[in-house]
Amino acid sequence: MLFLAIFTYVPEDRDQVVQRRLETLNKEKGVEIKGEWFDVSGHRVFRLFECDDDGHLVASTFYWADLGVAEVIPVMETQKALKLLQKFSRKGA
Repeated sequence: MLFLAIFTYVPEDRDQVVQRRLETLNKEKGVEIKGEWFDVSGHRVFRLFECDDDGHLVASTFYWADLGVAEVIPVMETQKALKLLQKFSRKGA
């Protein structure tokens, strides 16, 4: 399943966030990162990733808990979501 994580940190921890990310590049187990973006005007990181295992999902966010807060949102491609919503709305009608 796809997830969008929004990680927010305090400005004082910026260097630690950058250093930890450099150390963890391509080392995340059970998580496939589809894209990642730093908010250059604020103190947030946006990550789109795929994960099918609850344990890996928890581990990937828990690892950062000492440096900030992660909001993890399950997402899906719009076309797929529209088809599912249309399918379920017919059943409810």
